[in-house]
Amino acid sequence: MKKLLIVIAFCLLLSGCSEASMENLLMPPKMSEEQNEIYQVLVNSAGKNVKLKYPKSGDYRSAFVVRDIDNDPGDEAMVFYESKNVQSGESALRLKILDKSNGKWQAVYDLACPGSEVESISFANMNSSRRIDIIICYTLLGKTEKVFSVLNYADKIPVELYSSPYSILEVTDLNADGEDELFVVNHDKTNQISTAALLKNTDEGFKKLSELQLSHIAAEYLRVTKGKINQNTEGIFLDYSMGKSNGVIGVSCTDIFYCYGNNLGGLMCDVRYTNELTPEIYSMDIDNDGIIETANTRTLPGYETLPAEEQLYVVRWVECEMVETGDVRLDHYSYYSGKYRFALFFPDRWQGVVTAVPNFTDNEIVFILYDEKTGLNITPSTELMRIRAVDKDDTSAVEAIRTQKEFRLLAENDVMSYYISETTGYRTGKLALTDSELKYNFIMLK
Repeated sequence: MKKLLIVIAFCLLLSGCSEASMENLLMPPKMSEEQNEIYQVLVNSAGKNVKLKYPKSGDYRSAFVVRDIDNDPGDEAMVFYESKNVQSGESALRLKILDKSNGKWQAVYDLACPGSEVESISFANMNSSRRIDIIICYTLLGKTEKVFSVLNYADKIPVELYSSPYSILEVTDLNADGEDELFVVNHDKTNQISTAALLKNTDEGFKKLSELQLSHIAAEYLRVTKGKINQNTEGIFLDYSMGKSNGVIGVSCTDIFYCYGNNLGGLMCDVRYTNELTPEIYSMDIDNDGIIETANTRTLPGYETLPAEEQLYVVRWVECEMVETGDVRLDHYSYYSGKYRFALFFPDRWQGVVTAVPNFTDNEIVFILYDEKTGLNITPSTELMRIRAVDKDDTSAVEAIRTQKEFRLLAENDVMSYYISETTGYRTGKLALTDSELKYNFIMLK
C-alpha cells in the first residue's frame, strides 16, 4: 500500500495529475462491454446515485451475475447495488433484475434486500420441477448476524420461498437423491446451542428435512469441507472452535454430518489443541487418497510438563471406517507446521520415541530421539534430521542454503523450498528414514 501511495504522489508532483485521474488509479477493473450495457440500464432505472455491491465469497464475486434463472431461453442479469434514492425505512441494498428483449437489456424488477452487504449468491435445483433456486446470503447492518433468502424467478417476478438466519450454508446433495439440499448451521444465542439442519424445496413447499445439535457449543466456525467420509459415504466436515482453555490454549473440534434417507447423522471427533507453536488445523485429505481425514492432537514427547503455551503437539489424522458405529482408524501420526506449511508423517518406529524442536532462527524443525536425560536439547547423539524451509523470495536465505553442503533439496513448490540435513549415529541409525519414506511422509501444505 505504501508503494501505491508513493507512486500516486510521484505522479501528482511530476505529471500534474488531476484529482479525477488519481481516482481512476484506484478504480476497479474496467467493465466488459456487456457489463457496461447492463450498468447503463441500471443507472437509467435507479438513478446515477448508485454504488455496485460485490459478494464477499462463493463462485460469483462480481456485482453482475449473468445466467439463466428461469429456465427460459436466454440469460437474465442480476445486479447488486446500493442506492441513496430510497424511502425512509427501506433497505439501501438492492437487487436489480434485467432481461433481454430484442437483443437489448431492460430492467424488469427491483428488489429490496434484507441486509447491508452481500455475502454470496449461489444456485441450486432442489425440486423435481428443475426450477432454479437462487440462494442469496446477506450480512445485517452493523451486526455479525447473517440471513439467507431463497428465491424463484418466473414471469419476470422473483418470489421468496424461504428466509432464515444462518451461520454456515452449503449447497449439497447430501442424501444422494439427485437433487440439491441446503445444509445450514445456526447458533441459538438464547439457548446457547448450535444446530445443523437439512432443508429442501419440496412439492409441498420449503421444508426442514432433519435437524441435529452440534456436539459442542461453537465459539467460531472455522471451515466447511465436503468430501468422502469413507469409500461408501459422502459427508460434510464442520471444523469449529470452542474458545480457549484457561485463556491460553485454543480448543477445536470437528463434527461430521452424513445422511441416511432424509435424516442427518452425526459423528463427533476428538478435540484438538492449538497455541502459537501448533496453529489451527482443519479437516483435509492429507494423504491424497480421496478420503477426508480429521485431526486431533497429543503432546509430543518432552513437552508434557511444559506450560501449556509452550507445548508442541503431534497431530493424529483419523479416518472413519463405519458411520453407523463411529469406528475410526488412525491413518497418520505427524508433525504439522502451519508456519512453514508442511507436515511429516511419523513411521511406527518413531511414534512415542521421536520429538520435534523448532529452530525459528534458521527456519528449521529438528527431529530428535527423545531422551529423558538430555530432554529437548539437540545433541549429535540424539539428532535425526532437520528440515529447513526457505522462502524463494528471500535471496539471502536462498544463497545461504546453497553453501551448506550438509543440506539437500527435499521438495519445493512455487513459494517454498524444503531442504533436509540427516544425522546418522549409533543410536539414531535404525530410526533414519529411507528415501521412499521421505517421499511419501513429507507433505507440502497448500
